[in-house]
Amino acid sequence: MKLGGDEMNQLVQEVVELLEEQEFEYAVCGGQAIDLFLGYESRKHGDIDILAYWKDRNNIITYMNSRGFQVYEMLGGGYAHKITDIKEQYLVKRNIFCCTDDCELVHLMPTEKKDIYGIEFDHVGETKLNFVEFLFNDKEEGNFLYARNKEIKRELGKAILWDKKVPYLAPEMLLLYKSTDPNREGYQQDYDLAYGKMDQEQKAWLNNALTILYPQGHIWL
Repeated sequence: MKLGGDEMNQLVQEVVELLEEQEFEYAVCGGQAIDLFLGYESRKHGDIDILAYWKDRNNIITYMNSRGFQVYEMLGGGYAHKITDIKEQYLVKRNIFCCTDDCELVHLMPTEKKDIYGIEFDHVGETKLNFVEFLFNDKEEGNFLYARNKEIKRELGKAILWDKKVPYLAPEMLLLYKSTDPNREGYQQDYDLAYGKMDQEQKAWLNNALTILYPQGHIWL
């Protein structure tokens, strides 16, 4: 795996080493997945994002706790719930984040409610593996389902690609997720670079999915 910076290479390698011996399926997503597709580090990224499946959620929470990570589920509105018992979860959002005590990327502020924290993220960039975010998805009958519209699906063999032993979410699916906020820093660059390298079938799939999601049009159409 040749990425443009040793630091990024180290983080990706470390998260693979952390997760590869587990029984649950996963794949790198977010900006690092774009870099894996391109073959180089295209820009700096704030943290490590991992795709996982809902059926494995409790196993992932238990495992990350066993590796010294605190686990929080996002609640929306700037709040998160610290999961201390897998039987007590809100399950209102599709992502959890895991951090160690020395993590500098997230600031947690206790509230009056038990295990509920106000959260602020500091986008300084992750330099060591002390923060991992998991985003949960569904698959069905050999297809990966797009979380925001499960009528949009992609064959698993095309949705999950591999760079040697590193699984990652395909760029057309990543760009579909990023399409909800194309003006966010770095997202247009992600689109320009990845779209330029995608093959015609990938481009056609993305354009069709964007047309379904945005019948009134989208900047990437």
